[in-house]
Amino acid sequence: MKTTLILPAYNEEEALPKTLEEYFDYADEIIIVNDGSKDNTDRLASEYASKFEKVKYIKHEVNRGKPEALRTGVKNSTGDILIFTDTDCTYPARYIPEAIKEIENGADMVLGARIFNDQNVPKLNRLGNRIFSMLITYFCYSMILDAQTGFRVMRKSIFPRLDVNARNLEYETKMTMRAAKLGYDVVEIPIEYRQRVGRSKLNPFKDGYNMLKSIPSIIWKESTLLLKSVLVVNAVLFSIGLLFGAFSLYQKLTIGVVTHEYYPLIAVIFILVAMQLMSFSLIMDFIVNKLNMIEKKIRK
Repeated sequence: MKTTLILPAYNEEEALPKTLEEYFDYADEIIIVNDGSKDNTDRLASEYASKFEKVKYIKHEVNRGKPEALRTGVKNSTGDILIFTDTDCTYPARYIPEAIKEIENGADMVLGARIFNDQNVPKLNRLGNRIFSMLITYFCYSMILDAQTGFRVMRKSIFPRLDVNARNLEYETKMTMRAAKLGYDVVEIPIEYRQRVGRSKLNPFKDGYNMLKSIPSIIWKESTLLLKSVLVVNAVLFSIGLLFGAFSLYQKLTIGVVTHEYYPLIAVIFILVAMQLMSFSLIMDFIVNKLNMIEKKIRK
């Protein structure tokens, strides 16, 4: 199968040559998407494209964000397998053969889990990544260690289903969550994460907020009718539990005693039932999506 490497680049004059040199022999086609850079990225990318036949160069006149740069690359790709990586020398190219082998063995998407040297990931980003990976593992019932990784290899045929609505760096997290939610076979391989070359463009608070607010919308949009119905019931039960709990806490803080001694127990029961119902419905939804995915593969 033909492979296409897509390199989104925004002000990466320092890292672009090093990235191209390292990745050159690992892909049949390389597409550089200059996302409105204001440094020498344009000149460097043009030189490589004119020198090597397998290197394509596309330029955005203004900065449109990493997701749009990836979409542009995919639209102009001819490979059967897509390779995404950041153009900052953080992800070693040597893991590509292993990832492609996983695809050939049946995986739909392979993530490079930053297990080795993860101290090179900023502390806030590391914490946020673990939190979001845990949320995806719970809500999608798929064990994910690194939902935010920029190193990913996938079948081109599934990209349209995974091309989520995002403008910034929450794109990878949302894509991972959708893949898990839809029942695609997502495989993780442990990789090294190196210190980036050049200035970081991460904004932990802004990107973290965008990722967090995207989780409920993806869960709802990609859920079966059964899960949506259960989620409504679950929300009602949870709200009732919170009301009883809040009323009991208010009485305890204001008058020092809970006049209705069974209210705290009622609150705990309703909240626990809601949580159990949520877990059960998520498992059932995952099984349904997985079975649908298997059926589609059998038909092909």
